[in-house]
Amino acid sequence: MYRCLIVNAGRNGLLPNGIVALLLLVMGPSGMAAENTVKGSALYHERIAMPPAAVFEATLANISRADALAEVIGKVRIASPGTPPIRFEIPYDCSRINPKHTYSVRARVTVGERLLFSTDQFYPVLTHGAGNEVSLLLRKTGAVPAGNDPVCAHPLGHFPATFTGDLPCADCPGIHYQVDLFPDRVFFLRMTYLDKERRFDDIGRWALSSDGTQLVIEGRRKASERFAIREADTLVKLDLEGREIDSELNYSLRRTPEVAPIEPQLPLAGMYQYMADAALFTECLTGRRMPVAPEADNLALEQAYLAARHELGATLMVNLEGRIALRPNMEGQGEQPTLIVDRFIDVHPGQSCNQPFDPPALEDTYWQLVRLGDDVVIVRQQQHEPHIVFQAESQRVSGSGGCNRFMGKYTLDGNNLTFSKLATTKRACPAGMDTEQALHAVLGQVRSWRVTGQHLALLGDDGGLLARFKAKRGD
Repeated sequence: MYRCLIVNAGRNGLLPNGIVALLLLVMGPSGMAAENTVKGSALYHERIAMPPAAVFEATLANISRADALAEVIGKVRIASPGTPPIRFEIPYDCSRINPKHTYSVRARVTVGERLLFSTDQFYPVLTHGAGNEVSLLLRKTGAVPAGNDPVCAHPLGHFPATFTGDLPCADCPGIHYQVDLFPDRVFFLRMTYLDKERRFDDIGRWALSSDGTQLVIEGRRKASERFAIREADTLVKLDLEGREIDSELNYSLRRTPEVAPIEPQLPLAGMYQYMADAALFTECLTGRRMPVAPEADNLALEQAYLAARHELGATLMVNLEGRIALRPNMEGQGEQPTLIVDRFIDVHPGQSCNQPFDPPALEDTYWQLVRLGDDVVIVRQQQHEPHIVFQAESQRVSGSGGCNRFMGKYTLDGNNLTFSKLATTKRACPAGMDTEQALHAVLGQVRSWRVTGQHLALLGDDGGLLARFKAKRGD
């Protein structure tokens, strides 16, 4: 038997030039070392029983290549997994693990050809400080075809994917859009104005709505954009509220047969580390970790970092203008995303990145009311913030209409949602009572919900928007 040991040796370590090495420790027949496995557990928030014919699958994959499908390293399949949490172990071959690459675990639950639950977040393991244990949150996806590939089962099909199209423009003939979607939930966007020598690049994180019908992208330079998913090969741009645009003009992006990612060029912020004559940059918004090319304005960045760091191998926040380009992989064949520093701006010791954008869960999230029907909700001076919280453990709902607090029960079945036994305090307030009364009336009409990006939509019988909320973290 053997186990993996990842060694990070600095200049004073056992290995020359700070090489990161993967060692195989061969164990004798005593069997003191366990087989190489990633251990984990998976659960979901919905209070529904797992069907007897359900099958749970977890996959360990190498997602380092932005221009290629994830490479499956190991997987496990459990028939009739029973009541969550589902505990699993994924065996893997130690010789296939490269300490400089990124590995993640994904999981899904299927019944026949239907996909019931799947992970929709990035769960790193093994390298870059991640261990060999992971806890997964499964989200209900509805009746989505399961397909044959556990890595790629998705309403948009396989990744990476490129979507392009010419969309309307208010003051020009059109804007050519290219959106590149990668399996690690990262996107690249390029908007090219057709009659002007002007181009706009952006990068960020993408996510699906909770019902799998919409795609939202949250970028560094641009506010979030939403698209309706029309099969796996078409995206249709929506307005800022996630509604269809009432126009005879074309708002569709089509999937291209070949994936040809752009090389985005834009201001970037991230964590920079220089050690053993090599530099690494982890971009804040996407979490992408990439080598830094020794060209352009890299020398200014390197010198500023060396002057600001307090210890060998420290990681510091930097701002720069740069380009993400595919360059030959120093570890072997192929290419890898590499940062080209066009212009170094500054370094910020003591600062760090915020958490990358991930869609919040419906339950146990503080949701601030921002819209009722077509009306924007404005919080007046000395008025409480209208909000709602779904408490998963008790299946109770609580919140405020802006003056009075309310509480009650809710029933959740996938994307179906109803409220019952709602009660409220009886204070009179000088402002905001109209909003409060409208919110209480709306809650009685709710029949379903959808989380898209950082927003929760409560929907009526016809699927129309009744109320919209925005997630607030840390409240």
